[in-house]
Amino acid sequence: MQLEGLIAYLVSQKDVCGKKAMQKLVYFCSEAGVLISARYRMYIYGPYSNEVAEELVDAISDGIVKVDNNGFFSKGINCDKYLEQYKSDIELNVNKIDKVLKTFGDFSPSSLELYATVHFIASSKKHAYGQVGEVVINDVIKAKGRKFTPEQIKDAYNDLVNQGWLAQE
Repeated sequence: MQLEGLIAYLVSQKDVCGKKAMQKLVYFCSEAGVLISARYRMYIYGPYSNEVAEELVDAISDGIVKVDNNGFFSKGINCDKYLEQYKSDIELNVNKIDKVLKTFGDFSPSSLELYATVHFIASSKKHAYGQVGEVVINDVIKAKGRKFTPEQIKDAYNDLVNQGWLAQE
């Protein structure tokens, strides 16, 4: 699915609170199985994709997305045109995208950062070493310093497991 189509659908469903939140929602869409051309790496605020950042700039200039004075992204004047253009891709992926919006759509940017970071590190560790659990929690603490408490990290990890975003140990 083209990123501009995904971004158009996301803002057509709800206003998104800033770049960080948009990055994380697109990340979780990818993790839910929406095939997009974006590579993620760990960055200051969790998983980050240059491709998503560049596409968001283009989406603003193309009128897919508009930004208000508080940094919220909402439907731009050309959003409906892009929704129509990518209608078939959206229909193929709507259940996956809506799952992301249902689970994470009302999260603050900070909570999205926490959950996406926990998910990214847990997925990387599981893939590379088969390790999860305490190792992941310790790595998130190392990556985030004092930004989140160990309890917040454990709660996010457990929520992701309980909601099926991470495998049970």
